[in-house]
This record gives sequence, C-alpha cells and structure tokens, in this order.
Amino acid sequence: MPEKTAKPQIEETINDVLHGDALKNALDFVAFLRANKLSPRWASLNSWAVSYKNQRVCYIRLSGTAHYHNLEDGSWHINHVNYGQTELVGDDDEQYISNERLKDMVWNNVKYCAKCYNCKPGNVVTVLGRQFDEVCHSWLMMKNPDVDTLNCAKTIILMRKKAIANID
Repeated sequence: MPEKTAKPQIEETINDVLHGDALKNALDFVAFLRANKLSPRWASLNSWAVSYKNQRVCYIRLSGTAHYHNLEDGSWHINHVNYGQTELVGDDDEQYISNERLKDMVWNNVKYCAKCYNCKPGNVVTVLGRQFDEVCHSWLMMKNPDVDTLNCAKTIILMRKKAIANID
C-alpha cells in the first residue's frame, strides 16, 4: 500500500522555513485568513491553496516548493489566481479604484503569461479600472511581502471574497 503524503499545517512549515520579518509577516497573513474564514489547505509540498465558496483565491508558497516557483531559501509568496474572470478586483467599488497606492502596488505586480500552457496566450483582464493583456491565470505575485504589501494583499483577498460572494 502506498505511503500517505504528510499534509502539514501551514503554521508548522512557516516556523520551520522562514525567519525574521518573513516569518512574522507570513504568520500574520495566515492569521488574517483564518480570522476571515479562509483556511489554507495543503496543495503540495510547501504550497497551500486558499479558496472561498469553492473558488480559488490564492496560493501561499514557501521555499522548498516546486523549483519553477523560483523561491530562494527562506522566502515565500502570495500568488493571487484567476480562472476565467475578466474583471478581477475592485472594478465595481469606487473606494478601491480611487486608492492610488493600492492601484500602484497591484499594477506593478501583475504577472504576465510566460506561455507555460496553463493559460497560453494569457488573458485580457481589468484590474482596478485598468486593462492588461496577456496576463497569467496566477495574475498577481507578491514575493516576500513587507507590511505595506501584506496590507495590499489583505485588501485584495477581501475584494475577491466579496466578488465571489456576489456570483450568482
């Protein structure tokens, strides 16, 4: 009988892999998710998926995950994902569209299609009122987020949760 793969809790692995500010920020982010009824579920080695109402919201990945995620030792990222939606976040809410700091942070971290066949040739999407061409399905990557970037990630998570809640 094949051996079962261990599915560790994310906090355990964060404590083993990350240090300093990266450790503090990652634990803070996971606590935020849990407080908002979004529980990270193990997806693969050092990778957890976060969903709301069966819709994927993001992945959290730590160094030691698959090599193609390009995470050096002691690093992590939040990878916001989109499967098939053309308006991703905030386009129906003026409080987000008018937030210049949020827009700049998001627009500067949009991830373009690398033609890996998951979404080739990429998607045309609108993010906070601006259209982007050839965007990856994992549309926003926040690597080793500092406190400001983490606050942006939290805002995006809440926007996605609201958008998913409004899907009929």
